[in-house]
Amino acid sequence: MQGGRLLTVFLLLVVLMGTAFYHIQHNSPMEINTDAVRPRPEQHDGFKDLQSQTSVLSNAETVAFRNKTQWDVTVHSDTEDMTNGTCRPHLNVAFMKVHKCGSSLMFHMLLRFGYEHNVIVALPRQKNREIIGGFGTIKDDDFLAPPGGKRWNIFGHHAFYNRTRFPQLMAPNTRYVAILREPLRRLKSAFQYFNLGKGFPGLEKQTPKGIAPVTTYLAKPMYWDPLFKFKPFFSVKKRTSEFLVKAKEHFCFRNCMSRDLGFSEKDYDNNTAVEEFVRGIENDFTTVLIIEYLPASLILLKRRMCWTFYDILYGHHPRRQRYKLKTPITDDMKSTFYQHNYADLMLYTRFNESFQRQISQEGADFQDEVSHFMRINKDVGSFCRSKKRQGKGKMIVKKSKWNDAFSLGKSLCSRYVRNRQYWDALLRSRYQHTQNKELENENSVVQITKSRPRKPPKRPSRKPQKRPLRKPRKRPPRKPRKRPPRKPRKRPQKSRKRKH
Repeated sequence: MQGGRLLTVFLLLVVLMGTAFYHIQHNSPMEINTDAVRPRPEQHDGFKDLQSQTSVLSNAETVAFRNKTQWDVTVHSDTEDMTNGTCRPHLNVAFMKVHKCGSSLMFHMLLRFGYEHNVIVALPRQKNREIIGGFGTIKDDDFLAPPGGKRWNIFGHHAFYNRTRFPQLMAPNTRYVAILREPLRRLKSAFQYFNLGKGFPGLEKQTPKGIAPVTTYLAKPMYWDPLFKFKPFFSVKKRTSEFLVKAKEHFCFRNCMSRDLGFSEKDYDNNTAVEEFVRGIENDFTTVLIIEYLPASLILLKRRMCWTFYDILYGHHPRRQRYKLKTPITDDMKSTFYQHNYADLMLYTRFNESFQRQISQEGADFQDEVSHFMRINKDVGSFCRSKKRQGKGKMIVKKSKWNDAFSLGKSLCSRYVRNRQYWDALLRSRYQHTQNKELENENSVVQITKSRPRKPPKRPSRKPQKRPLRKPRKRPPRKPRKRPPRKPRKRPQKSRKRKH
Protein backbone atom coordinates (compact mmCIF):
# COMPACT_ATOMS: atom_id res chain seq x y z
CA MET A 1 0.00 0.00 0.00
CA GLN A 2 2.73 2.44 0.91
CA GLY A 3 4.66 1.54 -2.24
CA GLY A 4 1.56 2.25 -4.37
CA ARG A 5 1.10 5.64 -2.75
CA LEU A 6 4.74 6.53 -3.33
CA LEU A 7 4.45 5.49 -6.96
CA THR A 8 1.33 7.65 -7.40
CA VAL A 9 3.05 10.69 -5.86
CA PHE A 10 6.10 10.14 -8.07
CA LEU A 11 3.96 9.98 -11.21
CA LEU A 12 2.16 13.21 -10.24
CA LEU A 13 5.49 14.98 -9.78
CA VAL A 14 6.67 13.79 -13.18
CA VAL A 15 3.46 15.07 -14.83
CA LEU A 16 3.77 18.46 -13.12
CA MET A 17 7.42 18.84 -14.13
CA GLY A 18 6.60 17.95 -17.74
CA THR A 19 3.78 20.50 -17.85
CA ALA A 20 6.05 23.24 -16.52
CA PHE A 21 8.79 22.35 -19.00
CA TYR A 22 6.27 22.40 -21.85
CA HIS A 23 5.02 25.80 -20.74
CA ILE A 24 8.56 27.20 -20.63
CA GLN A 25 9.45 25.85 -24.07
CA HIS A 26 6.32 27.16 -25.82
CA ASN A 27 5.50 30.41 -24.04
CA SER A 28 8.81 31.95 -23.03
CA PRO A 29 10.27 32.22 -26.57
CA MET A 30 7.17 34.08 -27.76
CA GLU A 31 7.60 36.67 -25.04
CA ILE A 32 11.29 37.07 -25.81
CA ASN A 33 10.65 37.40 -29.55
CA THR A 34 7.97 40.04 -29.11
CA ASP A 35 10.26 42.08 -26.91
CA ALA A 36 13.02 41.79 -29.49
CA VAL A 37 10.75 42.90 -32.32
CA ARG A 38 9.18 45.76 -30.36
CA PRO A 39 11.14 48.94 -31.19
CA ARG A 40 13.02 50.53 -28.36
CA PRO A 41 12.81 54.26 -27.72
CA GLU A 42 16.36 54.69 -28.96
CA GLN A 43 15.44 53.21 -32.35
CA HIS A 44 12.50 55.53 -33.05
CA ASP A 45 13.08 58.19 -35.70
CA GLY A 46 11.44 60.88 -33.64
CA PHE A 47 13.74 60.10 -30.71
CA LYS A 48 16.79 60.30 -32.98
CA ASP A 49 15.63 63.68 -34.25
CA LEU A 50 15.13 64.96 -30.72
CA GLN A 51 18.49 63.59 -29.64
CA SER A 52 20.31 65.13 -32.60
CA GLN A 53 18.72 68.53 -31.99
CA THR A 54 19.24 68.63 -28.22
CA SER A 55 22.83 67.36 -28.34
CA VAL A 56 24.15 70.70 -29.62
CA LEU A 57 22.15 72.84 -27.19
CA SER A 58 23.19 74.25 -23.85
CA ASN A 59 21.50 73.32 -20.58
CA ALA A 60 19.17 76.29 -20.66
CA GLU A 61 18.22 75.64 -24.28
CA THR A 62 17.60 71.95 -23.53
CA VAL A 63 15.24 72.91 -20.73
CA ALA A 64 13.49 75.38 -23.02
CA PHE A 65 13.26 72.76 -25.79
CA ARG A 66 11.73 70.16 -23.48
CA ASN A 67 9.30 72.68 -22.06
CA LYS A 68 7.98 73.46 -25.57
CA THR A 69 9.05 77.06 -25.99
CA GLN A 70 8.61 79.25 -29.05
CA TRP A 71 10.41 77.02 -31.55
CA ASP A 72 9.32 73.58 -30.33
CA VAL A 73 8.62 71.46 -33.40
CA THR A 74 7.45 67.87 -33.43
CA VAL A 75 9.43 66.06 -36.10
CA HIS A 76 7.99 62.81 -37.39
CA SER A 77 9.58 60.31 -39.71
CA ASP A 78 6.23 59.77 -41.37
CA THR A 79 2.86 61.47 -41.36
CA GLU A 80 1.03 58.25 -40.57
CA ASP A 81 -0.20 57.88 -36.99
CA MET A 82 -0.83 54.20 -36.39
CA THR A 83 -2.63 54.75 -33.07
CA ASN A 84 -5.90 56.14 -34.40
CA GLY A 85 -5.58 55.74 -38.18
CA THR A 86 -5.19 59.48 -38.82
CA CYS A 87 -2.17 61.40 -40.04
CA ARG A 88 -0.16 64.24 -38.58
CA PRO A 89 0.91 67.31 -40.61
CA HIS A 90 4.47 67.26 -41.89
CA LEU A 91 6.24 70.50 -40.89
CA ASN A 92 9.67 70.17 -42.55
CA VAL A 93 9.47 71.37 -46.15
CA ALA A 94 12.11 72.77 -48.51
CA PHE A 95 10.56 74.46 -51.54
CA MET A 96 12.88 75.13 -54.46
CA LYS A 97 11.74 78.36 -56.06
CA VAL A 98 11.99 78.15 -59.86
CA HIS A 99 11.91 81.43 -61.76
CA LYS A 100 8.68 82.36 -63.59
CA CYS A 101 6.84 79.16 -62.62
CA GLY A 102 4.36 80.60 -60.15
CA SER A 103 6.81 80.00 -57.33
CA SER A 104 6.03 83.29 -55.55
CA LEU A 105 2.54 81.99 -54.78
CA MET A 106 3.99 78.91 -53.08
CA PHE A 107 6.61 81.06 -51.35
CA HIS A 108 4.02 83.28 -49.65
CA MET A 109 1.93 80.24 -48.74
CA LEU A 110 4.87 78.53 -47.04
CA LEU A 111 5.88 81.65 -45.11
CA ARG A 112 2.35 81.96 -43.74
CA PHE A 113 2.36 78.23 -42.95
CA GLY A 114 5.65 78.53 -41.07
CA TYR A 115 4.51 81.59 -39.13
CA GLU A 116 1.20 80.07 -38.04
CA HIS A 117 2.80 76.75 -37.02
CA ASN A 118 5.65 78.40 -35.05
CA VAL A 119 8.47 76.71 -36.96
CA ILE A 120 11.86 78.03 -38.07
CA VAL A 121 11.79 79.67 -41.51
CA ALA A 122 15.04 80.26 -43.40
CA LEU A 123 15.89 83.96 -43.80
CA PRO A 124 18.77 85.74 -45.59
CA ARG A 125 21.19 87.69 -43.45
CA GLN A 126 20.68 90.89 -45.44
CA LYS A 127 17.26 92.52 -45.30
CA ASN A 128 15.14 92.78 -48.44
CA ARG A 129 17.18 90.10 -50.20
CA GLU A 130 15.46 87.43 -52.29
CA ILE A 131 18.34 84.95 -52.64
CA ILE A 132 20.10 82.86 -49.98
CA GLY A 133 23.60 82.04 -51.18
CA GLY A 134 24.69 82.14 -54.78
CA PHE A 135 24.91 79.62 -57.63
CA GLY A 136 24.37 76.59 -55.43
CA THR A 137 26.73 77.54 -52.60
CA ILE A 138 25.29 78.67 -49.26
CA LYS A 139 27.81 80.01 -46.76
CA ASP A 140 27.23 80.74 -43.11
CA ASP A 141 27.32 84.47 -43.83
CA ASP A 142 24.47 84.17 -46.33
CA PHE A 143 21.69 83.37 -43.88
CA LEU A 144 20.42 84.43 -40.49
CA ALA A 145 21.51 81.83 -37.92
CA PRO A 146 18.48 80.07 -36.38
CA PRO A 147 18.00 80.58 -32.63
CA GLY A 148 19.54 77.97 -30.37
CA GLY A 149 21.67 76.37 -33.08
CA LYS A 150 18.68 74.53 -34.52
CA ARG A 151 17.95 73.83 -38.20
CA TRP A 152 15.41 75.20 -40.63
CA ASN A 153 11.95 73.70 -40.91
CA ILE A 154 10.75 75.77 -43.87
CA PHE A 155 12.81 76.99 -46.84
CA GLY A 156 11.24 79.06 -49.61
CA HIS A 157 13.64 81.76 -50.83
CA HIS A 158 15.47 81.70 -54.14
CA ALA A 159 18.45 79.33 -54.11
CA PHE A 160 19.97 76.78 -56.44
CA TYR A 161 19.34 73.26 -55.19
CA ASN A 162 22.42 71.59 -53.69
CA ARG A 163 21.79 67.99 -52.65
CA THR A 164 24.77 67.94 -50.26
CA ARG A 165 24.36 71.35 -48.62
CA PHE A 166 20.61 71.41 -47.97
CA PRO A 167 20.53 68.30 -45.72
CA GLN A 168 23.11 70.03 -43.52
CA LEU A 169 20.86 73.08 -43.03
CA MET A 170 17.39 71.56 -42.97
CA ALA A 171 15.77 69.62 -40.14
CA PRO A 172 15.73 65.82 -40.36
CA ASN A 173 13.08 64.18 -42.55
CA THR A 174 12.68 67.29 -44.70
CA ARG A 175 10.58 66.79 -47.82
CA TYR A 176 11.62 68.64 -50.97
CA VAL A 177 9.05 70.27 -53.23
CA ALA A 178 9.42 72.09 -56.57
CA ILE A 179 7.17 73.55 -59.26
CA LEU A 180 7.57 73.41 -63.05
CA ARG A 181 6.06 75.05 -66.11
CA GLU A 182 5.96 74.30 -69.81
CA PRO A 183 9.41 75.52 -71.04
CA LEU A 184 8.25 77.70 -73.93
CA ARG A 185 5.59 79.42 -71.83
CA ARG A 186 8.16 80.00 -69.13
CA LEU A 187 10.50 81.70 -71.65
CA LYS A 188 7.74 83.97 -72.95
CA SER A 189 6.90 84.99 -69.38
CA ALA A 190 10.57 85.73 -68.62
CA PHE A 191 10.94 87.87 -71.76
CA GLN A 192 7.84 89.82 -70.78
CA TYR A 193 8.66 90.24 -67.08
CA PHE A 194 12.42 90.91 -67.23
CA ASN A 195 12.32 92.62 -70.64
CA LEU A 196 15.14 90.35 -71.79
CA GLY A 197 15.13 91.86 -75.27
CA LYS A 198 17.29 94.71 -73.97
CA GLY A 199 20.08 92.34 -73.07
CA PHE A 200 20.64 91.18 -76.66
CA PRO A 201 22.33 93.93 -78.73
CA GLY A 202 20.46 94.50 -81.97
CA LEU A 203 17.59 92.11 -81.24
CA GLU A 204 14.92 94.79 -80.87
CA LYS A 205 16.09 96.54 -84.04
CA GLN A 206 15.72 93.34 -86.05
CA THR A 207 12.22 92.76 -84.67
CA PRO A 208 9.41 94.21 -86.85
CA LYS A 209 6.98 96.65 -85.31
CA GLY A 210 4.06 95.02 -83.51
CA ILE A 211 5.96 91.76 -82.99
CA ALA A 212 7.33 90.57 -79.63
CA PRO A 213 11.14 90.35 -79.41
CA VAL A 214 10.89 86.74 -78.19
CA THR A 215 9.98 85.64 -81.71
CA THR A 216 13.24 87.07 -83.07
CA TYR A 217 15.14 85.22 -80.37
CA LEU A 218 13.35 81.92 -81.08
CA ALA A 219 14.33 82.10 -84.73
CA LYS A 220 18.04 81.74 -83.82
CA PRO A 221 18.47 81.02 -80.07
CA MET A 222 21.99 79.59 -80.42
CA TYR A 223 23.09 82.78 -82.21
CA TRP A 224 21.68 85.16 -79.57
CA ASP A 225 22.78 83.38 -76.38
CA PRO A 226 26.48 84.42 -76.46
CA LEU A 227 25.55 88.04 -77.18
CA PHE A 228 23.57 88.58 -73.97
CA LYS A 229 24.83 91.38 -71.66
CA PHE A 230 23.58 92.49 -68.23
CA LYS A 231 24.73 96.11 -68.25
CA PRO A 232 21.76 97.60 -70.17
CA PHE A 233 19.44 96.67 -67.29
CA PHE A 234 21.09 98.81 -64.61
CA SER A 235 22.28 102.32 -64.03
CA VAL A 236 25.96 103.19 -63.77
CA LYS A 237 25.86 103.19 -59.95
CA LYS A 238 24.57 99.60 -59.83
CA ARG A 239 27.03 98.18 -62.34
CA THR A 240 29.31 96.72 -59.71
CA SER A 241 30.80 93.26 -60.11
CA GLU A 242 28.94 91.92 -57.08
CA PHE A 243 25.59 93.25 -58.26
CA LEU A 244 26.04 91.84 -61.76
CA VAL A 245 26.88 88.40 -60.39
CA LYS A 246 23.70 88.40 -58.29
CA ALA A 247 21.63 89.53 -61.28
CA LYS A 248 22.73 86.52 -63.29
CA GLU A 249 20.69 84.28 -61.02
CA HIS A 250 17.46 86.00 -62.06
CA PHE A 251 18.05 86.56 -65.79
CA CYS A 252 18.02 83.24 -67.61
CA PHE A 253 16.85 82.00 -71.03
CA ARG A 254 18.23 78.46 -71.49
CA ASN A 255 17.40 75.40 -69.32
CA CYS A 256 16.43 77.72 -66.51
CA MET A 257 14.31 75.24 -64.55
CA SER A 258 17.09 72.65 -64.60
CA ARG A 259 19.60 75.31 -63.62
CA ASP A 260 17.55 76.33 -60.56
CA LEU A 261 17.36 72.68 -59.51
CA GLY A 262 21.12 72.30 -59.57
CA PHE A 263 22.01 71.23 -63.12
CA SER A 264 25.41 72.47 -64.29
CA GLU A 265 25.62 74.64 -67.41
CA LYS A 266 28.58 72.69 -68.76
CA ASP A 267 26.35 69.58 -69.11
CA TYR A 268 23.56 71.21 -71.12
CA ASP A 269 24.57 69.36 -74.30
CA ASN A 270 25.28 66.03 -72.56
CA ASN A 271 22.16 63.85 -72.87
CA THR A 272 23.54 61.22 -70.48
CA ALA A 273 24.11 63.85 -67.80
CA VAL A 274 20.57 65.12 -68.37
CA GLU A 275 19.13 61.65 -67.76
CA GLU A 276 21.10 61.25 -64.54
CA PHE A 277 20.03 64.69 -63.39
CA VAL A 278 16.33 63.98 -63.94
CA ARG A 279 16.59 60.65 -62.08
CA GLY A 280 18.28 62.44 -59.19
CA ILE A 281 15.43 64.93 -58.92
CA GLU A 282 12.94 62.05 -58.94
CA ASN A 283 14.76 60.45 -56.00
CA ASP A 284 15.23 63.65 -53.96
CA PHE A 285 11.89 65.41 -54.39
CA THR A 286 8.71 64.13 -52.79
CA THR A 287 6.28 66.28 -54.78
CA VAL A 288 6.74 68.27 -57.99
CA LEU A 289 3.86 70.63 -58.80
CA ILE A 290 2.76 71.64 -62.30
CA ILE A 291 1.60 75.25 -62.58
CA GLU A 292 -0.80 74.46 -65.43
CA TYR A 293 -2.71 72.26 -62.94
CA LEU A 294 -2.31 74.41 -59.84
CA PRO A 295 -5.46 73.43 -57.82
CA ALA A 296 -4.86 69.72 -58.45
CA SER A 297 -1.20 70.17 -57.53
CA LEU A 298 -2.11 71.78 -54.22
CA ILE A 299 -4.58 69.01 -53.37
CA LEU A 300 -1.90 66.45 -54.15
CA LEU A 301 0.49 68.35 -51.87
CA LYS A 302 -2.17 68.50 -49.16
CA ARG A 303 -2.59 64.74 -49.23
CA ARG A 304 1.14 64.06 -49.28
CA MET A 305 1.83 66.40 -46.35
CA CYS A 306 -1.39 65.72 -44.41
CA TRP A 307 -2.27 69.43 -44.46
CA THR A 308 -5.68 71.14 -44.48
CA PHE A 309 -7.57 73.41 -46.84
CA TYR A 310 -6.64 76.32 -44.58
CA ASP A 311 -2.93 75.62 -45.15
CA ILE A 312 -3.13 75.76 -48.95
CA LEU A 313 -5.36 78.82 -49.37
CA TYR A 314 -3.81 81.35 -51.73
CA GLY A 315 -4.74 84.88 -52.69
CA HIS A 316 -2.45 85.66 -55.62
CA HIS A 317 -3.19 83.57 -58.66
CA PRO A 318 -0.37 83.53 -61.23
CA ARG A 319 -1.28 86.02 -63.90
CA ARG A 320 -1.56 84.86 -67.44
CA GLN A 321 0.76 86.90 -69.60
CA ARG A 322 -1.21 89.09 -71.95
CA TYR A 323 1.20 90.24 -74.60
CA LYS A 324 0.48 93.57 -76.22
CA LEU A 325 2.59 92.49 -79.16
CA LYS A 326 1.94 89.51 -81.40
CA THR A 327 4.01 86.34 -80.96
CA PRO A 328 3.79 84.35 -84.20
CA ILE A 329 5.73 81.22 -83.15
CA THR A 330 6.05 78.57 -85.85
CA ASP A 331 6.61 74.83 -85.47
CA ASP A 332 10.23 75.22 -86.59
CA MET A 333 10.81 77.73 -83.79
CA LYS A 334 9.34 75.30 -81.25
CA SER A 335 11.45 72.36 -82.40
CA THR A 336 14.61 74.50 -82.40
CA PHE A 337 13.85 75.79 -78.93
CA TYR A 338 13.15 72.31 -77.50
CA GLN A 339 16.39 70.96 -78.92
CA HIS A 340 18.26 73.90 -77.43
CA ASN A 341 16.54 73.34 -74.04
CA TYR A 342 16.67 69.56 -73.92
CA ALA A 343 17.19 69.42 -70.12
CA ASP A 344 14.08 71.49 -69.37
CA LEU A 345 12.04 69.52 -71.90
CA MET A 346 13.01 66.18 -70.34
CA LEU A 347 12.44 67.52 -66.83
CA TYR A 348 8.97 68.86 -67.57
CA THR A 349 7.89 65.86 -69.65
CA ARG A 350 8.97 63.34 -67.03
CA PHE A 351 7.27 65.06 -64.10
CA ASN A 352 4.16 65.99 -66.03
CA GLU A 353 3.66 62.32 -66.86
CA SER A 354 4.39 61.39 -63.25
CA PHE A 355 1.90 63.99 -62.05
CA GLN A 356 -0.87 62.64 -64.26
CA ARG A 357 -0.08 59.11 -63.13
CA GLN A 358 -0.26 60.07 -59.46
CA ILE A 359 -3.62 61.77 -59.94
CA SER A 360 -5.06 58.65 -61.59
CA GLN A 361 -4.00 56.63 -58.54
CA GLU A 362 -5.59 58.97 -56.00
CA GLY A 363 -9.10 57.68 -56.42
CA ALA A 364 -12.39 58.73 -57.93
CA ASP A 365 -13.02 61.53 -55.42
CA PHE A 366 -9.84 63.44 -56.25
CA GLN A 367 -11.43 65.72 -58.85
CA ASP A 368 -14.39 66.32 -56.55
CA GLU A 369 -12.01 67.47 -53.83
CA VAL A 370 -10.26 69.77 -56.30
CA SER A 371 -13.59 71.36 -57.30
CA HIS A 372 -14.59 71.75 -53.65
CA PHE A 373 -11.29 73.44 -52.79
CA MET A 374 -11.58 75.82 -55.74
CA ARG A 375 -15.01 76.96 -54.50
CA ILE A 376 -13.70 77.49 -50.96
CA ASN A 377 -10.65 79.41 -52.16
CA LYS A 378 -12.85 81.61 -54.34
CA ASP A 379 -15.23 82.35 -51.45
CA VAL A 380 -12.34 83.19 -49.13
CA GLY A 381 -10.90 85.56 -51.74
CA SER A 382 -14.21 87.39 -52.16
CA PHE A 383 -14.61 87.56 -48.37
CA CYS A 384 -11.18 89.15 -47.90
CA ARG A 385 -11.80 91.67 -50.68
CA SER A 386 -15.16 92.78 -49.23
CA LYS A 387 -15.06 95.02 -46.16
CA LYS A 388 -18.82 94.66 -45.72
CA ARG A 389 -18.56 90.90 -45.30
CA GLN A 390 -15.68 91.28 -42.85
CA GLY A 391 -17.73 93.72 -40.80
CA LYS A 392 -20.51 91.16 -40.37
CA GLY A 393 -18.17 88.71 -38.65
CA LYS A 394 -15.99 85.73 -39.42
CA MET A 395 -16.43 83.46 -42.39
CA ILE A 396 -17.18 79.84 -41.48
CA VAL A 397 -16.21 77.03 -43.86
CA LYS A 398 -18.47 74.05 -43.25
CA LYS A 399 -17.26 70.54 -42.68
CA SER A 400 -17.13 68.26 -45.69
CA LYS A 401 -15.77 64.90 -46.73
CA TRP A 402 -12.29 66.37 -47.20
CA ASN A 403 -12.02 69.02 -44.49
CA ASP A 404 -13.08 69.90 -40.97
CA ALA A 405 -15.00 73.08 -40.28
CA PHE A 406 -12.90 76.18 -39.70
CA SER A 407 -13.41 79.92 -39.47
CA LEU A 408 -11.37 82.88 -40.64
CA GLY A 409 -11.52 86.62 -40.23
CA LYS A 410 -9.54 89.82 -40.58
CA SER A 411 -6.36 88.26 -39.23
CA LEU A 412 -6.09 85.94 -42.22
CA CYS A 413 -7.21 88.58 -44.70
CA SER A 414 -4.56 91.00 -43.46
CA ARG A 415 -1.84 88.42 -44.18
CA TYR A 416 -3.53 86.82 -47.17
CA VAL A 417 -1.83 88.78 -49.92
CA ARG A 418 1.19 90.21 -48.10
CA ASN A 419 4.48 90.49 -49.96
CA ARG A 420 7.91 89.13 -49.13
CA GLN A 421 9.05 92.29 -47.28
CA TYR A 422 6.17 91.98 -44.81
CA TRP A 423 6.95 88.36 -43.94
CA ASP A 424 10.67 89.05 -43.82
CA ALA A 425 10.25 91.73 -41.15
CA LEU A 426 7.69 89.69 -39.21
CA LEU A 427 9.83 86.55 -39.06
CA ARG A 428 12.97 88.52 -38.20
CA SER A 429 11.22 90.00 -35.18
CA ARG A 430 10.33 86.47 -34.07
CA TYR A 431 13.98 85.44 -34.41
CA GLN A 432 15.03 88.29 -32.12
CA HIS A 433 12.22 87.61 -29.65
CA THR A 434 13.19 83.95 -29.37
CA GLN A 435 16.87 84.73 -28.87
CA ASN A 436 16.02 87.13 -26.03
CA LYS A 437 13.76 84.52 -24.48
CA GLU A 438 16.50 81.89 -24.59
CA LEU A 439 18.95 84.30 -22.93
CA GLU A 440 16.43 84.87 -20.14
CA ASN A 441 16.00 81.11 -19.66
CA GLU A 442 19.77 80.62 -19.61
CA ASN A 443 20.27 83.36 -17.04
CA SER A 444 17.53 81.94 -14.85
CA VAL A 445 19.13 78.47 -14.96
CA VAL A 446 22.55 79.92 -14.10
CA GLN A 447 21.13 81.81 -11.14
CA ILE A 448 19.46 78.67 -9.80
CA THR A 449 22.66 76.60 -10.03
CA LYS A 450 24.75 79.20 -8.17
CA SER A 451 24.98 79.01 -4.38
CA ARG A 452 22.43 81.27 -2.84
CA PRO A 453 23.76 83.78 -0.25
CA ARG A 454 22.37 83.59 3.24
CA LYS A 455 19.66 86.07 3.90
CA PRO A 456 20.01 88.28 7.00
CA PRO A 457 17.54 87.57 9.80
CA LYS A 458 14.35 89.47 9.60
CA ARG A 459 14.00 92.28 12.09
CA PRO A 460 10.78 92.57 14.03
CA SER A 461 8.51 94.98 12.39
CA ARG A 462 7.65 98.06 14.41
CA LYS A 463 4.09 99.08 14.32
CA PRO A 464 3.63 102.81 13.94
CA GLN A 465 2.14 104.47 17.01
CA LYS A 466 -1.17 106.14 16.60
CA ARG A 467 -1.00 109.84 17.24
CA PRO A 468 -3.96 111.67 18.70
CA LEU A 469 -5.86 113.80 16.33
CA ARG A 470 -5.25 117.52 16.79
CA LYS A 471 -8.19 119.80 17.18
CA PRO A 472 -8.34 122.55 14.62
CA ARG A 473 -7.43 125.96 15.97
CA LYS A 474 -10.14 128.53 16.27
CA ARG A 475 -9.08 131.61 14.46
CA PRO A 476 -10.77 134.95 15.16
CA PRO A 477 -12.74 136.39 12.29
CA ARG A 478 -10.89 138.81 10.17
CA LYS A 479 -11.73 142.46 10.57
CA PRO A 480 -12.44 144.34 7.40
CA ARG A 481 -9.75 146.79 6.52
CA LYS A 482 -10.64 150.46 6.46
CA ARG A 483 -9.46 152.02 3.31
CA PRO A 484 -9.17 155.78 2.96
CA PRO A 485 -11.59 157.38 0.54
CA ARG A 486 -10.25 157.85 -2.90
CA LYS A 487 -9.59 161.36 -4.00
CA PRO A 488 -11.16 162.33 -7.28
CA ARG A 489 -8.69 162.61 -10.04
CA LYS A 490 -8.32 165.90 -11.80
CA ARG A 491 -8.74 165.47 -15.46
CA PRO A 492 -6.60 167.74 -17.61
CA GLN A 493 -8.55 170.31 -19.49
CA LYS A 494 -8.46 170.15 -23.20
CA SER A 495 -7.11 173.15 -25.01
CA ARG A 496 -9.67 174.86 -27.15
CA LYS A 497 -8.51 176.00 -30.49
CA ARG A 498 -9.81 179.24 -31.73
CA LYS A 499 -11.47 179.35 -35.02
CA HIS A 500 -10.12 181.96 -37.33
